[in-house]
Amino acid sequence: MAVTSRDPARQSQANRLSRLSLAMLATAFAAGIAAGAVSYVRRSPAVQGHVAGSNGIAFEIVVAVVSVAVVAGVQVWQARRPRPAGYSLWTAPLRVNAMSRLGLTLRIGCGFRVPDLIRVPAVLLVLLIALYSPFRMGEQVIGGLDPSSTVNAWGGPTYLGALLAHWLDAIVIFYVAAFVLKSLLVTTGRR
Repeated sequence: MAVTSRDPARQSQANRLSRLSLAMLATAFAAGIAAGAVSYVRRSPAVQGHVAGSNGIAFEIVVAVVSVAVVAGVQVWQARRPRPAGYSLWTAPLRVNAMSRLGLTLRIGCGFRVPDLIRVPAVLLVLLIALYSPFRMGEQVIGGLDPSSTVNAWGGPTYLGALLAHWLDAIVIFYVAAFVLKSLLVTTGRR
């Protein structure tokens, strides 16, 4: 459904979370949990030794500080702009309007022009990157229980440290991919 109206009821409909996008993220997360369980079951009984400096904690601290600064900056910027009640920029990639734009782009709903034909593979690639994030988050939940998996992992050698580092990276990658997708998707009002 393309939302081009200024009708508040239609805009409210477009700002709802998309069941399809939530199902896609949940499926990717569940598939990641299953993949993590498989890797955990197939783990080696021998635990790898820790290699000093392999955990990337300094890098993860920089990623965390930059992420907090970006989130704070976006929140300040969003607070200064008029938005509908209940609107959050952080849920925008999961909304009905975003999914309708994705569907329109993938169906080449604006015509068979060369830029639109080139846009589809780029959108699919970025969409796969975005869906890899919840997959990787799910994979880390059980796969990270293997001590050899976390001993030299970024954020390791503990399970919690590796989990937080992987989840932070996955969330950052998801939102970067969502930002790129937003610029690649066709707009609903274009003809």
